Amino acid sequence: MLLLKIMMHLGLIHCEVDHAVFSGQWTSPPHPSIPMPSNGEPLMLLIPVHIDDGLVATNSIPLYNWFIAELCKDIEAVELGLASLYLGIRIIQDHMCHKLWLSQKAFITDLLTTWNLTLSNCHTSLVPLHHKLHTLPEAPPNSLPDIPDTDIKVNFQCLVGSLIYLAVCMHPDIAYVAMALGQHNSNPTCAHLLAAKGVLQYLARSLEFSLEYGLDSSVISLPVQETVKGCILTDADWSTDEKDQKSISGYCFYFLNSLVSWSAIKQKTMALSSTESKYYAMTHMMKEGLWLHLFLKLHDLPIPQLFPLLCDNQSTLALVQLKSVSSCSKHINI
Repeated sequence: MLLLKIMMHLGLIHCEVDHAVFSGQWTSPPHPSIPMPSNGEPLMLLIPVHIDDGLVATNSIPLYNWFIAELCKDIEAVELGLASLYLGIRIIQDHMCHKLWLSQKAFITDLLTTWNLTLSNCHTSLVPLHHKLHTLPEAPPNSLPDIPDTDIKVNFQCLVGSLIYLAVCMHPDIAYVAMALGQHNSNPTCAHLLAAKGVLQYLARSLEFSLEYGLDSSVISLPVQETVKGCILTDADWSTDEKDQKSISGYCFYFLNSLVSWSAIKQKTMALSSTESKYYAMTHMMKEGLWLHLFLKLHDLPIPQLFPLLCDNQSTLALVQLKSVSSCSKHINI
């Protein structure tokens, strides 16, 4: 509450769609020492906060210095300079080329060390998961000699928690497997723990990979011309889980040529066809798209006028554009 009061007192606005983000714009300087930008734009601050850590994006260094000085009047704050590490994510910037890279190499390396998987003795993997989790082969005897059976559950939950953190922050390539493993948290077996360790072997192979922002349009090859700056790609399987017959929804959200949001989640309702499962996936994707649109609008950031939503199922596209309820869709609630 103290931080909220300070931010509001300095003229910052609490974001309505994400309460961990503050923003401010000034058409006149909040302090005489702060000059206005030469391009005629207003002064700007955008501040995401996580517990006691925060970042500041701004178009004015004097404004940033004023903000830090005002903040330190009421709370003890440590200014670390140009952002290079935030919440375990390494930030690498190239100001000349207007690019940056996000990497979790250090976090993954520590995770590998914790599980006795060093780069010298770790057999890397091309894929994060080799078997469906409901058809895993039995674990070989003594496959986890350092972990007694009574500790399987706590070790599994700890490892999967780390994998989910990686998947949420900057590893869309393990979004599905982290979600799938998380569904076995209540009663994991030795085979499930081995499968989770197999994800670490995949991460060891992709250790140098990072998310790049500020890509040239020539880097991305997408099916329609309008998708060069942004689009959402969505898909779903149909009844993959043989136990509950539910499908998996997934999407990737590209904005300004870069991947900014992704998801893989089990659907709440049993789909009666592949068309229906992809329809539910588009609904899941649309909720994220509306949230991102609101976030950009509230902070006066550029919003694309046309934002393609891409799906590879013709029946689903026809269902989306159908103005009336058909016999095949009347059971779909809301």
